[in-house]
Amino acid sequence: MKVMAFVGSPRKAGNTSKVVDAICTGIKENGHSVEIYNLSELDNKGCTGCGACQTKKVEYCAVNDKMTALLAKIADADCIIVGTPVYMAHVSGYTKNFLDRLFTFFIQANDTVRILPGKKYITVTCSGAPAEAFKNVTEYLNMVFGFYFQMVNAGNITAGDMADKDDILSQPEILKQAEEIGRKLN
Repeated sequence: MKVMAFVGSPRKAGNTSKVVDAICTGIKENGHSVEIYNLSELDNKGCTGCGACQTKKVEYCAVNDKMTALLAKIADADCIIVGTPVYMAHVSGYTKNFLDRLFTFFIQANDTVRILPGKKYITVTCSGAPAEAFKNVTEYLNMVFGFYFQMVNAGNITAGDMADKDDILSQPEILKQAEEIGRKLN
């Protein structure tokens, strides 16, 4: 199984990264391959709305950046993990730019999706507020991946009370839950 993980936090080795890493640890125990990308390090220029992906002028995207190169790898992956901190009551800007670039998998002409249906996804959200305060962010990601892209939910982690970089370490049950989600991925 090929798994790609994307961390939408510019805070290296922060709470979001630690939870995603825990999921990946569980996945690797089953012998699956995992590639982890920090979205803040990608040269993601964002969707320009040029329509080239919709008119089949290009295979995935006309924008020339690192994100375009990853679109083919996403198409080849069996599971996508997306982790984001909650900024201003929603996904981080890095995460939103990533999600916008996935538009290439949507076929606007007939409202269908290509390549992604049936693949698995896992989401991670981390916020400084109590976890319940921003469950809407997890619901949004489930809508994007589960409803919109017709992918299969393999787990969600919604973590709260994480204002400082290492606050997840005081909630080891979340890291254990993350590893278990990874172990169960088949």
